Amino acid sequence: MPRRPRRPCLTAETGRSLTLDSGPDAFDVLGGEGPPLFLGLGPEPAALSLWFPAAATGAEFVEWPETEASLGPDFTSAIPRNFQRLTPGELTPERFRTRRVLAFRQNMRLAPSFWGPILARRGLAFLAPPPARPVVWLPGDEHGLLLRELEAAFAAQGLTARRVPGDPAALPGLLREERPLLFFSVNFRGLDAHGEAFHLLDQAGVRVAAWCVDNPFHVVSAIKARFWTRLRLFVTDRWFMEPLRRLGAERVEHLPLALDPAFAAPGPLPKRLGPLAGRLLFVGRSAFPDRAGFFAGARVPGDILAEARDLLASGKRPDFGWWAGRLGIAALWPGNEARRAGLGADESGRIWRSLCLGRAPELTIIGDDGWRGLLPGADLRPPVDYYGGLAAAYREAACCLNVTNMVLPSGLTQRHFDVWGAGGFLLSDANPGLDIFPADLTRPVTFQRAEGIPELFKRFADDSPEKRDLARAWRTELLTRHTYGHRVAQVLAAADLERPRP
Repeated sequence: MPRRPRRPCLTAETGRSLTLDSGPDAFDVLGGEGPPLFLGLGPEPAALSLWFPAAATGAEFVEWPETEASLGPDFTSAIPRNFQRLTPGELTPERFRTRRVLAFRQNMRLAPSFWGPILARRGLAFLAPPPARPVVWLPGDEHGLLLRELEAAFAAQGLTARRVPGDPAALPGLLREERPLLFFSVNFRGLDAHGEAFHLLDQAGVRVAAWCVDNPFHVVSAIKARFWTRLRLFVTDRWFMEPLRRLGAERVEHLPLALDPAFAAPGPLPKRLGPLAGRLLFVGRSAFPDRAGFFAGARVPGDILAEARDLLASGKRPDFGWWAGRLGIAALWPGNEARRAGLGADESGRIWRSLCLGRAPELTIIGDDGWRGLLPGADLRPPVDYYGGLAAAYREAACCLNVTNMVLPSGLTQRHFDVWGAGGFLLSDANPGLDIFPADLTRPVTFQRAEGIPELFKRFADDSPEKRDLARAWRTELLTRHTYGHRVAQVLAAADLERPRP
């Protein structure tokens, strides 16, 4: 009878259970020539000399102390006597270059904060990155969220902003050619679930920052290791700062969205949109992309949803925080529990949007065909490219309407900046995040309940001195304090990076 492999179950550093694999296929051969060096022994150290004959005459190894403590004395006594134990500090570049390195494949699932730096140092032993340059890497492609705005803003600060592939596997090759000062990720693009990319950048001396433009707990629900708590972390919604800190985040700052002055460049209204004069304009998708896939498996009770509906009708905001408390979610990370609260908040947002759009007079929607089922008979116009006609649509309409989703309890939308910057006029629900602006600007243009929209539109539908003065004051406020240039300056200060001298 063949011997049954030993597969014990251990607790990973995130608190989740992990059953260890066994056998030679449980190891990755990372290359190199010379005596074996094991990064983790797996659950059956006595069998290593059989699986890897070169180890029969001796090998070196490093093991996570918690693995050894959890597996107990039997594990320790099974380590071959001719195996030499090393500390992580003894894993020098020279040692990596003169050993055949074999890594237990589940290391990064078991203890990523221990093994991540070790694997990164091993990779850097063969890379030799050049000296740091005044460059910022922005992972993503031509469709990347906010990359165009960030490129221009970093360039204005004297840095070269370079887009790099969002695939973390591309990093070693990139680091061989160039070492940036900062790796700036939007929504964790370019960072893998277990932190290998982060540790490689960190060990190379590159500062790593992530800006959660969306709900941070939706973003980190895909992250399986605690490396994210070490990032320089920015959130568009300050509500999340304290929950993130409670989970161990070391550096979290509020970094709202902003205005890109280039967005307001003059240009004609696309003919296919038709006239918008005198209309109340709403621009947006009927649902975010792959909504069903993202929330697959998540459910919210009908009675709580009915409760949320009643709150919305009375002018309250059953947002993500309300849903997390109402559902009794004890831990927003690790795992996907945050998505249940997110689904509830998104349902709240859909109800709120229906209430508001249903009350909006002279309404025109620029959006996808999904609106036809949600608002039958609505004046629906085709989508327009963000950089090619949207600013003109904002200027042409009598007013624009903003209805904030509840997934971000106090997060602002890009419309809060773009409409005013483009020369338009924005009416918005009274989102708590608006308090970053002076109250004398926000108070006249916000509504608490859907029933307030008709009267507010009536007040500002036509041109008036009050309307012109408010629009001018909003634009001045945004250009003075709330451009992407201001946001990037905050990022550089938080990352301890000085603006390069000309």
